[in-house]
Amino acid sequence: MSAEPHRAAAIANSDLFLCGLRVRSTLPLPELAPWTGDDREPDLVIRTGAIPARLDGAHDMSPLLQITPQMQARLSIDGVATYWLRSSEEIIIDPQIAADRPDVRIFLFGTILGLLSHRRGLFPLHASCVRIGGNAVAIAGISGAGKSTLATALTRRGHALLSDDVCVIDPAAADGPAVLPAFPRVKLWQDSLEAMGIGSHGLAANRPGQHKYHFYLAEAANFEPSALPLKKIYLLSPSNAPLAGRNEIEKLAPTSAISGLHQQIYRKRTAAEWGLEPGLFKSLGTIVGAAEIYHLTRSPDLADLAMMVQRFEAHAAS
Repeated sequence: MSAEPHRAAAIANSDLFLCGLRVRSTLPLPELAPWTGDDREPDLVIRTGAIPARLDGAHDMSPLLQITPQMQARLSIDGVATYWLRSSEEIIIDPQIAADRPDVRIFLFGTILGLLSHRRGLFPLHASCVRIGGNAVAIAGISGAGKSTLATALTRRGHALLSDDVCVIDPAAADGPAVLPAFPRVKLWQDSLEAMGIGSHGLAANRPGQHKYHFYLAEAANFEPSALPLKKIYLLSPSNAPLAGRNEIEKLAPTSAISGLHQQIYRKRTAAEWGLEPGLFKSLGTIVGAAEIYHLTRSPDLADLAMMVQRFEAHAAS
């Protein structure tokens, strides 16, 4: 493992891989692995360009986000960039800072990736995901719950990463719901890095002055580029109680599983405004029917991380 690899320039003019899509970008996207699939035309083009101040027929979801009935979206982050999800095949970005700054990619691989997934009929879950055995195991939860920390700790025990923060699921995959891998990068707070013996020196900060960093998984074995069947989902929440002597993993009944997963749909309010909610509920039913859903309680004390990872690993592999 290492700090950010110096490969952006080498792949800037090559097609890239993102959730099964062949991506062509005029912006450097060092998170993404090179495309190694077939020679089809790009599924998605990401480019810089001018963006109108107001999209035709738009209404405001927030002071930052406009959407239209045609499922276009305009996201404006002051001091960073404006993003236009123009179609399922095109994203336009107008940076206000250097285009290669990590800040620009935060929102591209967060809000915009989530909205793109909805447009493409996929199911974006607020989760990190790893391969355990031959299956995908997702760790879902609110921001700060510890998803990325647990996923990274699992990669250090030999389990490959599939995604961080936004886990894109294809509920209509031929053999049942499958996770479409994103890229070999996680975002970690400094205390999580230190708990795993990783130094922050040389890592790019998530935002200027923030003690959260982009950590790249340098070895190919730490990232799984193939879609994998979704076996288990853990809904993660912290607790102040000590881990020892209690059962911190509880299987959820279908109704509780559906309710818990519904809360973790990424950008679900925008999807509902686009009229996609019936499809999301259908997908929820499909996912709950195919995967095991658990509630996972974690200690906020990072000194407990190694013990928790061992327990989680044993349970997820069973």
